[in-house]
Amino acid sequence: MNVRSEQLDASLIKRLATLYVLVGDDWLLLDEARQAITHQARVVGVSERLRFEAEARFDWHSLHHISANLSLFAERRLIDLRIPGGKPGKDGADFLKSLATRLANSSSAEDDIWVISLPKLDMAAQKTVWFSTLSEAAITVIFWPIGLRDLPRWIETRGVKLGLHLDPDAAQLIAERVEGNLLAAKQELDKLSLLNLPNPISAPTLLATIMDQSRFNPFDLGEALLDGDRPRAAHLLQRLREEGVEVILILWVLSRELRLLASLDDPAAVERLPVPKGRRPLYARAARRAPAAFWLKLLGRCAEIDRTIKGVAQGEPWQMLDRVALAACGRAGRAG
Repeated sequence: MNVRSEQLDASLIKRLATLYVLVGDDWLLLDEARQAITHQARVVGVSERLRFEAEARFDWHSLHHISANLSLFAERRLIDLRIPGGKPGKDGADFLKSLATRLANSSSAEDDIWVISLPKLDMAAQKTVWFSTLSEAAITVIFWPIGLRDLPRWIETRGVKLGLHLDPDAAQLIAERVEGNLLAAKQELDKLSLLNLPNPISAPTLLATIMDQSRFNPFDLGEALLDGDRPRAAHLLQRLREEGVEVILILWVLSRELRLLASLDDPAAVERLPVPKGRRPLYARAARRAPAAFWLKLLGRCAEIDRTIKGVAQGEPWQMLDRVALAACGRAGRAG
């Protein structure tokens, strides 16, 4: 039976099965699922855990022996079997089919609990007899990759479980900072949960927390951009660089301001901006310097900088940032 990843905890509380199949490439999601199953096994008195890595030349016959024998004290065990390559070979396939068939036909409360972890499988592997037999007999959980578009929502949801209520902009900032790495996102949230910050946590609060050792703040650069203050913008950018501020944080602030300015296609639109009322005149003045198309073109340059930071495109991010910031401070004209 297939169970969605977000339903696993509820499924475990309802009934602890004897066979789980976890499929996916993200180490964090798989590991947390294994921990959840292990925790529930302990709740029902299963304390012994055996772990096996079925790599090349793995002795599958040893598992035949283990599966046919109870532990030394005749207690149930949790057997954590990991198949990193996703290809068990003939001996492994025969064992997994036999195991699945035996557990599917057994109703004994003394059966061991098996947790079998596999990487993402292609369609050919999913149609094999061994996997079909295994997944039909098991509680099967497939962990789909969490893309950059969905990552902020994942961060918000996970934050709530830690008592953190993140504004969408704050979740987006974390997502862009960790570049899709779920483990890094988890670590950021874990650190935030220890700081006792007041909820909801806004992007400025988050940024100030990240940079609590710095004298200058990327939001100061955003203010200079809105004011059209070229000397101050150039000075702030240089000082931020000298202080070792992450370039991705500065890019995030500039992109945010440019995205808001690009949305001002008419003067009245400034009243709809998701910013404090006291800051709206700043955006109105900046919008009068150039049309929305100008800010949109600069926003495209920010996307280019993002690609250079990630090593996808060539270029020096700090120099590119400097050109974008100064262009944003100037009068209406070409973005290049």
